Amino acid sequence: MHIIERPGQGPAVVCIHGYCQSSAYWTPTLDRMAERGVHALAMDLPGFGQSAAEPGPYDMESLADSVDALCEHKGLGRIVLAGGSMGGVVAQHLVLRHPQRVSRLLLVSTGAFTADPATALARADAIAAGEWNDAAVEPMIKGFFRQPPAADELARYQRIARSATKVAAVAAARSNATLRTLEQLGQIAIPTLIVQGRHDRARTPEHGALMCEHMPNARLAVLEQSGHTPQLEEPEAFYRAVMPFLLD
Repeated sequence: MHIIERPGQGPAVVCIHGYCQSSAYWTPTLDRMAERGVHALAMDLPGFGQSAAEPGPYDMESLADSVDALCEHKGLGRIVLAGGSMGGVVAQHLVLRHPQRVSRLLLVSTGAFTADPATALARADAIAAGEWNDAAVEPMIKGFFRQPPAADELARYQRIARSATKVAAVAAARSNATLRTLEQLGQIAIPTLIVQGRHDRARTPEHGALMCEHMPNARLAVLEQSGHTPQLEEPEAFYRAVMPFLLD
Protein backbone atom coordinates (compact mmCIF):
# COMPACT_ATOMS: atom_id res chain seq x y z
CA MET A 1 0.00 0.00 0.00
CA HIS A 2 1.05 3.56 -0.66
CA ILE A 3 1.90 5.39 2.56
CA ILE A 4 2.87 8.89 3.64
CA GLU A 5 5.12 8.76 6.69
CA ARG A 6 6.75 11.21 9.07
CA PRO A 7 9.54 9.83 11.28
CA GLY A 8 9.59 10.30 15.02
CA GLN A 9 9.15 8.56 18.32
CA GLY A 10 6.53 5.91 18.98
CA PRO A 11 3.92 4.87 19.52
CA ALA A 12 3.09 5.57 15.90
CA VAL A 13 -0.09 7.43 15.02
CA VAL A 14 -1.73 5.68 12.05
CA CYS A 15 -4.45 7.53 10.10
CA ILE A 16 -7.08 5.91 7.86
CA HIS A 17 -8.89 7.93 5.19
CA GLY A 18 -12.57 7.91 4.29
CA TYR A 19 -14.59 6.81 1.29
CA CYS A 20 -13.03 7.82 -2.05
CA GLN A 21 -10.43 9.83 -0.16
CA SER A 22 -6.71 9.17 0.29
CA SER A 23 -3.83 9.72 2.69
CA ALA A 24 -3.74 13.33 1.44
CA TYR A 25 -6.70 14.11 3.71
CA TRP A 26 -4.46 13.36 6.70
CA THR A 27 -1.21 14.96 5.49
CA PRO A 28 -1.64 18.16 7.57
CA THR A 29 -2.22 16.01 10.66
CA LEU A 30 0.95 14.02 9.97
CA ASP A 31 2.88 17.28 9.72
CA ARG A 32 1.50 18.47 13.06
CA MET A 33 2.51 15.19 14.68
CA ALA A 34 5.99 15.44 13.16
CA GLU A 35 6.38 18.91 14.68
CA ARG A 36 5.91 17.24 18.05
CA GLY A 37 8.45 14.53 17.23
CA VAL A 38 5.86 11.78 16.83
CA HIS A 39 6.05 8.96 14.29
CA ALA A 40 2.94 9.32 12.11
CA LEU A 41 1.73 7.74 8.90
CA ALA A 42 -1.31 7.43 6.66
CA MET A 43 -1.93 4.91 3.92
CA ASP A 44 -4.07 4.74 0.82
CA LEU A 45 -6.37 1.79 1.44
CA PRO A 46 -6.43 -0.99 -1.18
CA GLY A 47 -8.48 0.11 -4.17
CA PHE A 48 -8.14 3.83 -3.36
CA GLY A 49 -5.68 6.62 -4.14
CA GLN A 50 -2.23 5.39 -5.10
CA SER A 51 -3.13 1.92 -3.78
CA ALA A 52 -5.83 1.53 -6.43
CA ALA A 53 -4.04 -1.45 -7.96
CA GLU A 54 -4.02 -3.37 -4.67
CA PRO A 55 -6.40 -6.33 -4.88
CA GLY A 56 -9.52 -6.70 -2.78
CA PRO A 57 -11.72 -7.71 -1.18
CA TYR A 58 -12.77 -4.18 -0.28
CA ASP A 59 -15.20 -4.78 2.58
CA MET A 60 -14.63 -3.07 5.93
CA GLU A 61 -13.25 -6.16 7.67
CA SER A 62 -10.75 -6.89 4.91
CA LEU A 63 -9.62 -3.27 4.80
CA ALA A 64 -9.10 -3.41 8.57
CA ASP A 65 -7.00 -6.55 8.16
CA SER A 66 -4.91 -4.82 5.48
CA VAL A 67 -4.11 -1.95 7.88
CA ASP A 68 -3.14 -4.43 10.59
CA ALA A 69 -0.93 -6.32 8.11
CA LEU A 70 0.81 -3.08 7.15
CA CYS A 71 1.46 -2.29 10.82
CA GLU A 72 2.86 -5.80 11.32
CA HIS A 73 5.06 -5.48 8.22
CA LYS A 74 6.49 -2.19 9.51
CA GLY A 75 6.98 -3.53 13.03
CA LEU A 76 4.90 -0.78 14.61
CA GLY A 77 3.67 -2.75 17.61
CA ARG A 78 0.82 -1.02 19.45
CA ILE A 79 -0.36 2.11 17.71
CA VAL A 80 -2.59 5.12 18.19
CA LEU A 81 -5.28 4.80 15.51
CA ALA A 82 -7.24 7.59 13.81
CA GLY A 83 -10.00 7.02 11.27
CA GLY A 84 -12.17 9.50 9.42
CA SER A 85 -15.60 8.75 7.92
CA MET A 86 -15.40 5.27 6.34
CA GLY A 87 -11.88 5.08 7.78
CA GLY A 88 -13.46 5.31 11.20
CA VAL A 89 -15.58 2.26 10.39
CA VAL A 90 -12.44 0.45 9.26
CA ALA A 91 -10.78 1.55 12.51
CA GLN A 92 -13.62 0.12 14.60
CA HIS A 93 -13.29 -3.22 12.84
CA LEU A 94 -9.52 -3.18 13.28
CA VAL A 95 -9.86 -2.72 17.06
CA LEU A 96 -12.55 -5.40 17.26
CA ARG A 97 -10.58 -7.89 15.14
CA HIS A 98 -7.06 -7.06 16.40
CA PRO A 99 -7.56 -5.63 19.91
CA GLN A 100 -3.89 -5.86 20.90
CA ARG A 101 -2.85 -3.58 18.03
CA VAL A 102 -4.38 -0.31 19.27
CA SER A 103 -3.81 1.61 22.50
CA ARG A 104 -5.96 4.69 21.75
CA LEU A 105 -8.64 5.43 19.16
CA LEU A 106 -9.67 8.65 17.44
CA LEU A 107 -12.91 8.45 15.42
CA VAL A 108 -13.72 11.44 13.22
CA SER A 109 -17.05 11.98 11.43
CA THR A 110 -17.93 8.33 11.55
CA GLY A 111 -20.65 6.04 12.82
CA ALA A 112 -21.54 2.53 13.93
CA PHE A 113 -24.32 1.85 11.43
CA THR A 114 -26.01 3.32 8.36
CA ALA A 115 -29.40 4.77 9.19
CA ASP A 116 -30.85 4.10 5.72
CA PRO A 117 -29.03 1.12 4.22
CA ALA A 118 -31.50 0.75 1.34
CA THR A 119 -30.71 4.24 0.05
CA ALA A 120 -26.97 3.68 0.55
CA LEU A 121 -27.15 0.42 -1.41
CA ALA A 122 -29.09 2.15 -4.18
CA ARG A 123 -26.33 4.75 -4.43
CA ALA A 124 -23.75 1.96 -4.71
CA ASP A 125 -25.84 0.36 -7.46
CA ALA A 126 -25.96 3.70 -9.30
CA ILE A 127 -22.17 3.94 -9.14
CA ALA A 128 -21.87 0.40 -10.46
CA ALA A 129 -24.19 1.15 -13.37
CA GLY A 130 -22.82 4.57 -14.30
CA GLU A 131 -19.62 6.19 -15.52
CA TRP A 132 -16.83 6.73 -12.99
CA ASN A 133 -16.10 10.38 -13.74
CA ASP A 134 -16.23 13.89 -12.29
CA ALA A 135 -20.03 13.93 -12.41
CA ALA A 136 -20.13 10.76 -10.31
CA VAL A 137 -17.76 11.98 -7.60
CA GLU A 138 -18.59 15.71 -7.39
CA PRO A 139 -21.69 15.30 -5.17
CA MET A 140 -19.80 13.18 -2.64
CA ILE A 141 -16.89 15.64 -2.54
CA LYS A 142 -19.23 18.56 -1.88
CA GLY A 143 -20.86 16.49 0.86
CA PHE A 144 -17.52 16.22 2.67
CA PHE A 145 -17.51 19.95 3.45
CA ARG A 146 -19.85 22.48 5.06
CA GLN A 147 -18.92 24.97 2.34
CA PRO A 148 -18.08 23.78 -1.20
CA PRO A 149 -14.33 23.85 -1.83
CA ALA A 150 -12.81 26.40 -4.19
CA ALA A 151 -12.62 25.24 -7.81
CA ASP A 152 -8.96 24.20 -7.67
CA GLU A 153 -9.46 22.27 -4.43
CA LEU A 154 -12.62 20.63 -5.75
CA ALA A 155 -10.69 19.49 -8.83
CA ARG A 156 -7.95 18.06 -6.61
CA TYR A 157 -10.39 16.12 -4.47
CA GLN A 158 -12.17 14.88 -7.59
CA ARG A 159 -8.88 13.51 -8.92
CA ILE A 160 -8.30 11.73 -5.62
CA ALA A 161 -11.82 10.25 -5.68
CA ARG A 162 -11.56 9.13 -9.29
CA SER A 163 -8.24 7.43 -8.60
CA ALA A 164 -10.20 4.76 -6.73
CA THR A 165 -11.31 1.88 -8.87
CA LYS A 166 -15.05 1.66 -9.45
CA VAL A 167 -14.95 -1.93 -8.19
CA ALA A 168 -13.49 -0.78 -4.86
CA ALA A 169 -15.87 2.17 -4.61
CA VAL A 170 -18.91 -0.05 -5.13
CA ALA A 171 -17.74 -2.87 -2.84
CA ALA A 172 -16.76 -0.51 -0.01
CA ALA A 173 -20.04 1.39 -0.28
CA ARG A 174 -22.06 -1.83 -0.11
CA SER A 175 -20.08 -3.13 2.85
CA ASN A 176 -20.33 0.14 4.75
CA ALA A 177 -24.07 0.29 4.09
CA THR A 178 -24.82 -3.09 5.60
CA LEU A 179 -22.36 -3.57 8.47
CA ARG A 180 -23.22 -2.56 12.03
CA THR A 181 -20.84 -2.28 14.99
CA LEU A 182 -23.04 -0.44 17.50
CA GLU A 183 -23.77 -3.48 19.66
CA GLN A 184 -20.07 -4.44 19.65
CA LEU A 185 -18.73 -1.07 20.78
CA GLY A 186 -18.84 -2.15 24.41
CA GLN A 187 -15.90 -4.40 23.58
CA ILE A 188 -13.75 -1.34 22.78
CA ALA A 189 -12.45 -0.35 26.21
CA ILE A 190 -9.37 1.63 25.14
CA PRO A 191 -9.46 5.44 25.48
CA THR A 192 -11.51 6.78 22.57
CA LEU A 193 -12.21 10.31 21.35
CA ILE A 194 -15.08 10.83 18.92
CA VAL A 195 -15.06 14.08 16.93
CA GLN A 196 -18.13 15.22 14.99
CA GLY A 197 -18.83 18.36 13.00
CA ARG A 198 -21.93 20.28 14.04
CA HIS A 199 -22.98 20.66 10.38
CA ASP A 200 -22.14 17.13 9.24
CA ARG A 201 -25.10 15.84 7.23
CA ALA A 202 -23.76 12.27 7.01
CA ARG A 203 -22.68 11.56 10.61
CA THR A 204 -24.31 13.85 13.15
CA PRO A 205 -23.24 14.77 16.68
CA GLU A 206 -26.23 12.75 17.89
CA HIS A 207 -24.76 9.67 16.24
CA GLY A 208 -21.45 10.36 17.98
CA ALA A 209 -23.26 10.66 21.32
CA LEU A 210 -24.95 7.31 20.72
CA MET A 211 -21.59 5.70 20.09
CA CYS A 212 -20.26 7.19 23.32
CA GLU A 213 -23.14 5.65 25.25
CA HIS A 214 -22.03 2.21 24.07
CA MET A 215 -18.30 2.66 24.74
CA PRO A 216 -16.98 2.44 28.31
CA ASN A 217 -14.05 4.82 27.85
CA ALA A 218 -15.15 7.30 25.17
CA ARG A 219 -15.90 11.00 25.05
CA LEU A 220 -17.33 13.26 22.36
CA ALA A 221 -16.06 16.58 20.98
CA VAL A 222 -18.30 18.57 18.62
CA LEU A 223 -16.70 21.19 16.38
CA GLU A 224 -19.15 24.00 15.75
CA GLN A 225 -17.95 25.21 12.33
CA SER A 226 -17.29 21.86 10.64
CA GLY A 227 -19.05 19.52 8.28
CA HIS A 228 -17.80 16.01 7.48
CA THR A 229 -14.05 16.78 7.31
CA PRO A 230 -13.16 18.84 10.41
CA GLN A 231 -9.41 18.25 10.17
CA LEU A 232 -9.49 20.27 6.92
CA GLU A 233 -12.41 22.61 7.57
CA GLU A 234 -11.60 23.74 11.11
CA PRO A 235 -7.98 22.66 11.62
CA GLU A 236 -7.01 24.75 14.64
CA ALA A 237 -10.08 23.76 16.63
CA PHE A 238 -9.55 20.17 15.51
CA TYR A 239 -5.96 20.09 16.72
CA ARG A 240 -6.87 21.71 20.03
CA ALA A 241 -9.35 18.91 20.56
CA VAL A 242 -7.29 15.95 19.39
CA MET A 243 -3.60 16.68 19.95
CA PRO A 244 -3.63 16.27 23.77
CA PHE A 245 -5.51 12.99 23.30
CA LEU A 246 -3.18 11.66 20.60
CA LEU A 247 -0.04 12.65 22.51
CA ASP A 248 -1.14 11.45 25.95
